[in-house]
Amino acid sequence: MKIYISADMEGVNGVVLKEHVDPAAKEYSQAREWMLQEVNAAVAGAVAAGADEVVVNDSHNTGANLPVDRLHPSARLCTGPARPFSMMQDLDSSFAAVFLTGYHARYATANGVHDHIFAYSSFERVEINGRAVGEFGLNAGLAGYYNVPVVLTTGDQALALEAQSLIPEIHAVVVKEGRSRTSALCRPFQQSLNEIRSQAEKAAAQARQIPPLRFNEPLILTVTYQRAESADSAALCPGSERLDSRTLRCSADTYVEMYRTFLALFRLGRT
Repeated sequence: MKIYISADMEGVNGVVLKEHVDPAAKEYSQAREWMLQEVNAAVAGAVAAGADEVVVNDSHNTGANLPVDRLHPSARLCTGPARPFSMMQDLDSSFAAVFLTGYHARYATANGVHDHIFAYSSFERVEINGRAVGEFGLNAGLAGYYNVPVVLTTGDQALALEAQSLIPEIHAVVVKEGRSRTSALCRPFQQSLNEIRSQAEKAAAQARQIPPLRFNEPLILTVTYQRAESADSAALCPGSERLDSRTLRCSADTYVEMYRTFLALFRLGRT
């Protein structure tokens, strides 16, 4: 059994400050350690359920947060920037299940710690076929394209509710409850690690009982940027249609095509 883990940082227990997620800040080293411990707990649970291969995709910032020499010995690490499929690089239909750890709610979610979509100053709203999604939905949808279910997620309470609205059967571990965008009531750290490991084992063992998230094809992707200047740049993307000063719409025949288009819109909008 193969398990795929996409690991972000903003949803990790204890992570609340912007400095926690910024590699240039002194607080980052502690957050990096917390992230590593949560990922290793998830890997340990997958292995206990019978996984003989685990791939961890380091999905925060430039993707160079997890030290390969301290990662669980059963896991392989996908690391480094400029990956063609970003947070879901190397996922394919050979995997039995996906875990999305350390994830956060989409932008403008009440009491969502570090709520955003791919970058703090990028998107205000992203919709697939008219349904609002964040990083969780975008990435779970790509897993669903490969017929792979997302069976576990970890993060704050806002992220858990967002995930359950898309996949009601998902195992969601709430490690903290947001009190604002930069504050939270955090669970005892070891307790949350124990639950991540336990729920990861249960989720992997029950992978066939949780349906993949599927969006009907062809697809309509609609993105609204926080700034008009971002839409000005992203409008250079072939096939995009400008709906208003900050909103673009694109169509795609397959989810993979749509996902690549989204990444292009994201990267163009940041220039």
